[in-house]
Amino acid sequence: MDMNLKAFMKEELKNRGTMEFEGIEKFKDKDGKPIPFIIKCLSRKEIKEIRDNYRRTEVYRDRSNGSRPLIGANGQVAVLKDYDADSAGLEIMVEAFVQPKLDAPELMDYYGVLDRLDMPQIIFSDREEFEYADRCVMEACGMAPRKKEKDIIDDIKN
Repeated sequence: MDMNLKAFMKEELKNRGTMEFEGIEKFKDKDGKPIPFIIKCLSRKEIKEIRDNYRRTEVYRDRSNGSRPLIGANGQVAVLKDYDADSAGLEIMVEAFVQPKLDAPELMDYYGVLDRLDMPQIIFSDREEFEYADRCVMEACGMAPRKKEKDIIDDIKN
């Protein structure tokens, strides 16, 4: 059985590229047209690494017993697991946006922001705008199904 490995060598898997989405009314170019969003298609590995940065496991300690680890009935140490989904989502958004580059120093200086994770909520301050930007990121990164052209046309008509 001769397997042709070339069939599994896809350029789009090696270099995921970017996707362009329609911009929002708040940000227009000199001609008055919304500036499109350009979003980097993050890989599943990149997304997992970001999410892992916001997971925390801590040994549960019995404060009344000298802060010793609490041992369960099964003999295992009890642990607390925590995941900050909001911060992970903001980090994914900041990493994915190419236009506008949310963590651009000039943009952060203009808004007086020190933490890059604050930028999505400043740039997309309106709830609908933030949800739209988030949906664009999710589509570009493969975390949500992409809208079909027919659905996009129907949305624009309505």
